[in-house]
Amino acid sequence: MKTIFNSILVNRIQFESSSTEVQLDCCIYENGSSYDSQIFVSMTAFNQLLCELNIRGIDLDMDGGLDTIVLSDDEIIYSMDLTKENEKPVFLPYYCFPEQNKLLRA
Repeated sequence: MKTIFNSILVNRIQFESSSTEVQLDCCIYENGSSYDSQIFVSMTAFNQLLCELNIRGIDLDMDGGLDTIVLSDDEIIYSMDLTKENEKPVFLPYYCFPEQNKLLRA
């Protein structure tokens, strides 16, 4: 897929009940090339990204769309596969992410 601007296609959202970070499995489109990566953002940054998606007309059903894996009484893993649930892909412009989160690992 070729994009006009640097952007991030979010494929999966995953976080633990006891964590303050959210893991985004995504495909990065940058300078004409693409690669799969993971981005870790704080809950605050994730909330800002959800607001950005809302502005762009993409509402994620965080109440009903999350899959749960119960590890123990106080430890739950939540995940959402965005490749199957949404009719349109979840793209975010690269500039939406804070600078410290642009240090991506492939």
